[in-house]
Amino acid sequence: MKQMKPRSFFSKNWFYIVFAAMVVICLFPIVFTIVSSFKTTREIFANPFSLPKTWGFENYATAWKVGNMGRYFLNTLFLTGMSLVLLVFVGSMASYVIARFRFKLQPLVLLFFVSGMMIPMQSVIIPLAFNLGQLHVKNSYTVLILLYVAFQLPMTVFIYNGFMVGIPRDLEEAAIIDGCGAKAVYFRLILPLSKPAIVTSSIFNFINIWNNLLFPLVFVNDKNKQVISYGLLQFFSQWKSDYGGVMAAITLSIVPSLILYAILQEKVEAGMMAGALKG
Repeated sequence: MKQMKPRSFFSKNWFYIVFAAMVVICLFPIVFTIVSSFKTTREIFANPFSLPKTWGFENYATAWKVGNMGRYFLNTLFLTGMSLVLLVFVGSMASYVIARFRFKLQPLVLLFFVSGMMIPMQSVIIPLAFNLGQLHVKNSYTVLILLYVAFQLPMTVFIYNGFMVGIPRDLEEAAIIDGCGAKAVYFRLILPLSKPAIVTSSIFNFINIWNNLLFPLVFVNDKNKQVISYGLLQFFSQWKSDYGGVMAAITLSIVPSLILYAILQEKVEAGMMAGALKG
């Protein structure tokens, strides 16, 4: 048998080599964080890439106690869940009107929503803090939920609209002939058919809201109402940093996102492909 030359091997398999390298680059931070969560701070710096000498859960106990991760986890889960519910209904209703109804300002309305994707939240945090301070509004979950919805709505409408435009109008016309009004068409036809887009946008919205620290840090002063990303700050002080504890806390904070994506992976990919084909 002829031996394959190195140059011919790389030329024929370069795509798989690059893909494997990207997979390693993406997975390395996650694996490093999980393995380091079982090490002490001294062991992390002494042998950062080695397995822990003793696999213990002391860091997780510290993270749960010092970082108050239990309460912060529930707070974040509540805020994220309520925001996702509002985003699904507000985003789908707005997209339904833009995609399925014809009116003069239709392109401008879509542009108005999509243009919000170009506004970074950091650029409006000062006027928001000033205006809410004038209204004496603080420590309010309602304010946080509305802020989350406002900043995630442009991307949500963009995804929903691209999907709803591709839904055949024959289905809608058949439903109208059967006696369905606009409300019934939305709830019985458009919303069920838009499940791939809903799942896809919800995954992205979940990650963005779950990891958001800026809004809770600025608008919430009560530590009992803080979120899980705020708990990570409790492991760093002026004189000491518990890197083992923070690695455990980070692991606890990313587990929900990993589990959710693992469960809905096929639907997310189907939603992205459907949106690409129909858009």
